[in-house]
Amino acid sequence: MATVSPVYSSVQAQGENVPRIIWEELATGDTVVAAAIPYQAAVAGSVQIVGTFGGATVKLQVSNDGSTFFDMKDLTATDVEATAASFFEFTTAAVYLRPAISGGTGDDVDVIVCLRGN
Repeated sequence: MATVSPVYSSVQAQGENVPRIIWEELATGDTVVAAAIPYQAAVAGSVQIVGTFGGATVKLQVSNDGSTFFDMKDLTATDVEATAASFFEFTTAAVYLRPAISGGTGDDVDVIVCLRGN
């Protein structure tokens, strides 16, 4: 069981920097550190969830206090939840964002979030 922290970076896209947050090599039982979302960076966002699931379910969760987390909904009010490679779009004003993984064996999943705002 590992502690997986977010890695912050940006991608150059048509002359603008797009904030990106990545959690790599998630496995069931890991402690996942939440990311603090930069000021006005999440008017629109997307998440790509890829890797070896081994029966795992990966959810995206949000919080405003950093201790009580709730399952995030996509633009159609469906939970952002994957059991295989998936892509979702969302909007959020939450302060914290994190993936949660459960139920897998031999899982190794990457969660990549891109944020756009202003």
